[in-house]
Amino acid sequence: MNNLKGKRLLILGGSENEISLVSRAKELGVYTIVTDYYENYEISPAKKIADEVWNISWSALDELEQKCRQSGIDGVVAGYSEFRVENQIKLCERLGLPCYCTMEQLDITRDKRKFKDTCIANGVPVIHEYFSPEEVDKFPVIVKPVDRGGSIGISVATNREELQRAYDYAMEMSVVKNVIIEDYISDATKIDSYYAIIDGDIILLSTDDTIHAKENGFDKVVQSCWLLPSRAHDVIVKKSDAALRRMIRNMGIQNGYIFFSGFADESENVSFFETGFRLCGGHLYDYYTELGYPSNLDLFIYHALTGSCGEIKTKIAAPSAAKCVTLNFYAKKGVVTSIRGLQEMRREIPQCRFTLQNAHIGQECHDDKAILAKLGMAHFIGDDAAVLQACAERAYSMLDVRDEKGQDMVYDKIDTSVLATWWD
Repeated sequence: MNNLKGKRLLILGGSENEISLVSRAKELGVYTIVTDYYENYEISPAKKIADEVWNISWSALDELEQKCRQSGIDGVVAGYSEFRVENQIKLCERLGLPCYCTMEQLDITRDKRKFKDTCIANGVPVIHEYFSPEEVDKFPVIVKPVDRGGSIGISVATNREELQRAYDYAMEMSVVKNVIIEDYISDATKIDSYYAIIDGDIILLSTDDTIHAKENGFDKVVQSCWLLPSRAHDVIVKKSDAALRRMIRNMGIQNGYIFFSGFADESENVSFFETGFRLCGGHLYDYYTELGYPSNLDLFIYHALTGSCGEIKTKIAAPSAAKCVTLNFYAKKGVVTSIRGLQEMRREIPQCRFTLQNAHIGQECHDDKAILAKLGMAHFIGDDAAVLQACAERAYSMLDVRDEKGQDMVYDKIDTSVLATWWD
């Protein structure tokens, strides 16, 4: 039984990431309101499909509180950004509305120092750290602000001169002005573990592997492809699942979606370096439902409007063996003048279950930071790895993004030949 029909949900932020959230809420009969300060809907495209829009910054809490009370808001939800989640927590507290996350939990998941300490306390393996640039005695190392996610502020240093630049850049990008320095892991696969928590029950949804861009070097952190589940799934579960579950319980998490990023090497060593307790930019909702689990969008929508995810428990089915290939398309330097192929993939490739266009026409993309502008992404889901390889090849042939000079703007395309045997 759906008890959400007609309820009024305020969504903090209207970026392309929120489009799926707005769409799913509307499917559930929810009246959707999107708020941010952008009046240009090309920058805030989720506003195009919402039932109502407010041009109020999601951080303007006094104004939002007054507007929410006037409008009879039943729930507030945010995702894809710890800053938005922080404002969700504060706004829900003012309004007396349910919030899946506490400020203490958020601080652990967005502050890499607190996260690492919490990992150690719960037996979760972590990466070796240096507590100052002077302590570094071997290279390469990775330098990152403790309080930023999504590769923001991150650089790799191969010598002391680069270390100082990386340290200064990370400090510049850190809100709390704190930096963490760790060994750069180059001989292992970057992995993620994804968990749903439903009224205290912890469910391991999946794991993944990452293929980085071929021309990354040490200057860029570009994740061109995610493959689910990880081919090291059993090892990851063996080495970390019990400790990660203990950590989730000890953090007091009762509802939501949390993901842990780390590395797994050929010697079966697993270690983690960051987490996110929020909706993530992987947009894996269709994959989770294909596996037999509820959409993690539903976790946030139901909890925001009812204070519980209990109804979702009834939707869990026997897990399937489906695989997922996610292609991420990042931008070279230039101004986007045309984007073609993403919508066509969704229409013409049966295994393509999701596409998202992140960039907009006229957007200026830069290449002077570790993280590049994202043009878009696409998911391909199925049981046959060879078929998924063919899907990826076709997707690359369909995608066409041009700059002001008519040049191709796609930064990297993976070697698709590895996909057919990835899980062997």
